[in-house]
Parts: sequence; structure tokens; C-alpha cells
Amino acid sequence: MRPFENTVLDTGDSRIGTRFWIFPQPPFIPGYEQPDRVWLSIPPDEIGEGPSDRLMYVVDPLINKEPYGLTQLPPFEGTIHPPARSGPDGNFDNLDPTSRAFLGAHAYACVHFTLDVWQNYLGHPIRWFFSEVYPRLEIIPFVDWDNAQAGYGFLELGACEVGKVLWPYALNFDCIAHEVGHLISFSEIGFPVNAAADADYFPYSEAFADSISLVSMLHFESAIDRLLRRTRGDLLLQNELNRFAEKSPETQIRLASNTRRMSEVSREPHDRSLPFLGAIFDSLVELYHGALVASGCASPRLLQVDIRDLELDEFDKLRAEIADAFRLKPGYFNIALATARDQIGQALANSLKRIDPDTLRLEQAAAAIIAAADAKAAAQLEENFAWREIIR
Repeated sequence: MRPFENTVLDTGDSRIGTRFWIFPQPPFIPGYEQPDRVWLSIPPDEIGEGPSDRLMYVVDPLINKEPYGLTQLPPFEGTIHPPARSGPDGNFDNLDPTSRAFLGAHAYACVHFTLDVWQNYLGHPIRWFFSEVYPRLEIIPFVDWDNAQAGYGFLELGACEVGKVLWPYALNFDCIAHEVGHLISFSEIGFPVNAAADADYFPYSEAFADSISLVSMLHFESAIDRLLRRTRGDLLLQNELNRFAEKSPETQIRLASNTRRMSEVSREPHDRSLPFLGAIFDSLVELYHGALVASGCASPRLLQVDIRDLELDEFDKLRAEIADAFRLKPGYFNIALATARDQIGQALANSLKRIDPDTLRLEQAAAAIIAAADAKAAAQLEENFAWREIIR
């Protein structure tokens, strides 16, 4: 029996992809102890051991490798752990999830899954910004440090302690998708050459990368289902969707559902990115609410009040109404969330062609996203970017 044979839903067509396991959330999160079987768009005969293909390859150093930096870049040429190999059918869902080889296969699958999502929104293949020097991305699944980074030709992943257990970031889809988000923005809009000292390129990059992670996670059907069942349809609760760079089920570095405005943040890029990310998250939730109202699953009152201004008893009453509707029509909630996900994802992708890295300000990036969105999404985005003091 293959690992988790009876615990996930196997969907897809073997003629158009290759099977891998992915944990939609870190396996220390209750409810996510088992991975999902996914089909990547690349066929088995285009994947070699490692795994590796024409876009990327995994190399797992046997030594305690130092993180890459300005004076050290790929390729790694030292001794490596045995590479992950596919099963007899060419798929990689044969691997033992407790094995060292699984780390590399999981990281590889997360990168490809995220690329599949965003190449679909973009409508074209992503060409690495470093492709003239390095035709392939080097993925290092384990480096002995509490961090992860993507850079010129590489993605390398450390580990964090949860309790007394060391959890590799190679098993953290959010973390990997965030780093791939940086690679996508670097590849699609480039780097600033003559930017002003107060430009917002790096705060924007952080917010965009978190948005990539947020939207990508919602492409796991099982994750949407667990998320909605866990919250009874109420995405205003703290939940899987609005956590990033998790280190335990209770704590996280940044929350997408924050209430920060530009007048409340510093120039530090991660801090300055929070209002922008919050506006994206608020818009996604409000589009989700709009779809629920349109399908008759929620009262129009949900769209007529500013939830941030509700008294606690009014807020609790509204949440109870959502929970009652979810019990009756859970399928409508899944459709509503997927619809909102795609409205935001498409707007983010379409906005990239409108962004100049040299003149990038958060208000200009916000205007680009609004201009790239459909009418409903544009209205929500404009309102939320204004509330966050990003646009006037």
C-alpha cells in the first residue's frame, strides 16, 4: 500500500500530468496531518530523478551547506543525498513521507503547483529572470537555518522548531509559495534600476508574494473544504487562509486579516506591506460575501454594513446566520470562495503588465490591480485600498 492510500481523494488524468503528494498546510496543523495527492501539469516522461526537469532541479547537500549569498551562488557541486526517484509508473506518490527524498519531491511539487496556478492566470509560461545565466531553478530542500529564501537561480529552505520538533520548510506550502511569489514578480516586472530612495518595490514584493501564497492555497479543493468546515463559512475568523510563515497553530508572523493602515506602519518592507495585503484579503472576503448573497446563502445586510464597525453582539448574530446557511448549503460556499479566489488572482496577474519597478509606489500598484480587475472586484479593491490609506 502506498502512503496515505486511503486518506486522500485521487482526482485527475494520468495522461496529462504526474502525481505527487502536497501538504496544503504544514503537517503540524491539526487537520492537515495527511497530504493531498495532486496532478502537476508536467508529464512523467519529462521529469528525471531529483526530481528535475527543464525548469528546475532538486539537489540535497550531504554537508551542512551555508545559505547562498552575494558571494556564493548555484550550482551546488558537493556531495548530495540520493535523489528522489519515481515509481514504476513514472509518478512520485510512491515516496515515504518520512524519508529524506520526500523533502525534495515535496518542495519540487509545491513550486510546480504554484507555477501551474499562476501561469494559468497570466496566460503564458513564466520565464525565470535569471534564465540567461541559469536555465533552471536549483531547489535546496534543507539548509540548517531558520529561514527560507529565493534568489538568483535558487530556492533554499531551512527549518523551524515547533515544540521540540524540527519541521523543515520544505513541508510548508505557504512558505514555498511565498518564495515562488517573489520569483514570479521578479520575473514578470523585473528589478528597479533608477528607483527613488522611498520607492515601494520591496514592500510591494512582500505583499504580492503573500497574495500568491493565499490564492494558491485556495486551489486545493480539500483545503477549501476544511477551511469552510472549520470556520462554518465565516472567513473573518483567524484560520488557515490568513496565516503566513506559520510556526505553530497559534502563532504566525503576519496576518492577512490585519487592520493596519499606512499611517500605522514603518518603512520596514514586511511591516509596510501589511495594509496592502490586508486590502487584498478584505476584498477577497467581500467578494466571497457578495457571491453568497447572490446565491441566496446570506442576507443582503452582509453587504450593507462595515463589519469592522459592528458591535460584538451584532457581529456574533451575523456570524450565526452565516453558520446556519453553511449547514444547509455548503457547496454554494465552496463555489463562492473559488469564484472570489479567481477574481482576485486574475486581477493580480493582469496587473503585472501595468507595473514599472522604477516608479513603483504602493498607490500605483493598487491602481494597477484595480484597473486589471473585473467590475465587481475593482469596486471592492478600490474601497479597501482607500480604507487602508493606500489610495485617495
